[in-house]
Amino acid sequence: MKEKVECRSCNSINCFVKKYCSNEYLDKISYYKNQNFYKKRDIIFREGNTMLGIHFIQRGGVKVVTPNLNGREQVVRLASTGDILGHRVLGNDKYYFNAIALMDTKVCFVDTKVFQDACLENPNFAYNLILFYALELRRTELRVKYHSQMNIREKVAEAFVYLNEILGINPITKTLNIELSRQELADTAGTTPEQVTRQLADFENEKLIYRKKRLIQIVDSKGLENIVRDYKID
Repeated sequence: MKEKVECRSCNSINCFVKKYCSNEYLDKISYYKNQNFYKKRDIIFREGNTMLGIHFIQRGGVKVVTPNLNGREQVVRLASTGDILGHRVLGNDKYYFNAIALMDTKVCFVDTKVFQDACLENPNFAYNLILFYALELRRTELRVKYHSQMNIREKVAEAFVYLNEILGINPITKTLNIELSRQELADTAGTTPEQVTRQLADFENEKLIYRKKRLIQIVDSKGLENIVRDYKID
């Protein structure tokens, strides 16, 4: 583990702590926080674990998942640099989902007491957290609503739009910033690997994407967005 990065010198411009906390609390959180490094597929927290605090992604990408009745993972949310993890459990004792690193990821951990004090002493921080909660809840509700209406083509297209929005594109290779197996893409799209395989072939024939093993280049992002234009999630 490399030396801890202090909040004031952190390059994560989207971090809630850095954007909305006073300098006093920025230094306090910087002092008390722990930083942990996770490799791809490492579990950051597990369903049933006791909730001890809040996680902030300093860099990397994470999927928040819950097993469905068939034992398969259902992706609840994707998160990347600057995002918060574990906040949905506030007020409860245990996590009811798993958080798994999608790539090499560094996470800052702030215990519940320090986090609560920061909310109480920093109204701007607390207010913007409320706005974040409201936005995330609305997006989740819309995604659940629309997924029940989408066909397979639309579900896979929406998964690519979502992955692009949250995890972004490698500026050099022009591919998604993550290597995805068929199963991982199926879990994100809410479908099966077999259906994903057929749809990927169609998208490639239509020159919407280009595949090289597990790397996927988004050739026509507007084309993918047009497929799900009737399902606007913002």
